[in-house]
Amino acid sequence: MKRCFLAMIVLSVSVFFSTASAQKKVNGKVLSEVKEWRMENGKKKIDHVTKYDAQGNKSEEIEYTKVGDQKSRTVYKYNDKGKCIEEQHFDEYNKLEKTVQFQYNEFGKKQSARILFPNGKLKSEKVYEYITE
Repeated sequence: MKRCFLAMIVLSVSVFFSTASAQKKVNGKVLSEVKEWRMENGKKKIDHVTKYDAQGNKSEEIEYTKVGDQKSRTVYKYNDKGKCIEEQHFDEYNKLEKTVQFQYNEFGKKQSARILFPNGKLKSEKVYEYITE
């Protein structure tokens, strides 16, 4: 019992430090956004924007059309362990298309993904199985 408790403490501390060090940095500064530009005839046109939260997790992605209009947008939500638990997918009009909710097993591996219609009703579900030797 003492070993189990000690192992849980060590695991908790390692998760804390790995999460804190997971922040993406550029030139020693925390990364908050990445913009991707498409070059056409010497002009920059926005192609893709990825935003990050204070923990370094991807919080939002926006994809643009060739003329610079929003093509799609995805918003990400995380649990306290830094695992993505939800994705909200929006269309070019910023209208919710679907929500994907993830659940994880006791080892931190994806257990299932539920895809929901905008009204919250279940569209489909995917279950993950991990086979080891």
